[in-house]
Amino acid sequence: MSAALTPINPLLDKNLINAFIDGVVKTLSLMANTNVKTMKPSVEKNFQAKGDIAGMVGMVAGPMKGTMTISYQKEAIFSILDKMLGEKHTEIDGPVADAVGELANQIYGSAKTTLNQMGFAFEMAIPTVIRGTFTISKAHNGATLVIPFELENGAKFFVEITVC
Repeated sequence: MSAALTPINPLLDKNLINAFIDGVVKTLSLMANTNVKTMKPSVEKNFQAKGDIAGMVGMVAGPMKGTMTISYQKEAIFSILDKMLGEKHTEIDGPVADAVGELANQIYGSAKTTLNQMGFAFEMAIPTVIRGTFTISKAHNGATLVIPFELENGAKFFVEITVC
């Protein structure tokens, strides 16, 4: 990552924020013919995950390390999968978890490509899916950038980026 692109707090870097927003918008438009509304991002010191299922990807770019988590409310992931696969889902099961992992991979990959073209050096990573009642505990004192998104039906999901 180039020194010119490294702000004091990477979570406040507009390039980083916009790359993940664009990754979500492009991926869901292409993969699921789904339009999303981006809500106002915020930085949370005492972060609590906001969804019923989440895809998490580790992020490494030089000395910067963190995670990108996409947390979906049930209604949001069911709506996305209905449009993406033409299948109705009513419970969070294996196929839903697989789709959440693939979406996390696609969104992170899109953002990573954009950021690396700007001089960052993010590496690829394998997504992990978390479902059921979960709490994500941090092993550091960093903050989390939360970017909320809303679907046309009002269901929400959140991109949560933690950098340490």
